[in-house]
Amino acid sequence: MKSFIANMNLARVIIILSIFGSSYLAWASWTRYEEVEFLRGTFKRQVPTICKEIQELALLNTELSKDVKGDIFLKEDSLTSYALRCADSRSAELGLVDTNPTTRPQRGGVIDNQLIITPADRKRSYSHSQVAAFFYRLEADSNQIKVTDLSFELSNQKPKQDDIPADMWSFSATITNRVKDVSKSAGPNAGGR
Repeated sequence: MKSFIANMNLARVIIILSIFGSSYLAWASWTRYEEVEFLRGTFKRQVPTICKEIQELALLNTELSKDVKGDIFLKEDSLTSYALRCADSRSAELGLVDTNPTTRPQRGGVIDNQLIITPADRKRSYSHSQVAAFFYRLEADSNQIKVTDLSFELSNQKPKQDDIPADMWSFSATITNRVKDVSKSAGPNAGGR
């Protein structure tokens, strides 16, 4: 070993450094190669599943966006303003109606926001087509509103048995908007009927 070091020249130093350098480069290259192969395998296994999931979520997002754009209830400030808007619609033209909002907690962590709707003027009567158009507008303009209770009766009339009554009707209805309870006290069985 002493003779090797004693006879050291520039060529031998370059050879020794080249051996160490090439060994380090071989080790670093092998490590990077294994890393690349691991990433390729992961890519081949996971990317098709992730792509499919992204496509499904994109389709769902498109569908939900269409629902939101067409849902008039979401553009209103409250359930009351939505009901008043439907009452004033061109097909119904009911005019002013009284609204009585209530909130009822249900099982499963949901809340029913309900609105009891009656004519503001108890003596006023409506045609059956006006009332039907009003109920239709309530459900047709929003996927989130359902008419859950309905009373539809002749207005101030007591027709004889064989008489055909005039098309004069009074109504009372309850509409419901069911939403998830986001309060901290809402458990899986909070509320009830």
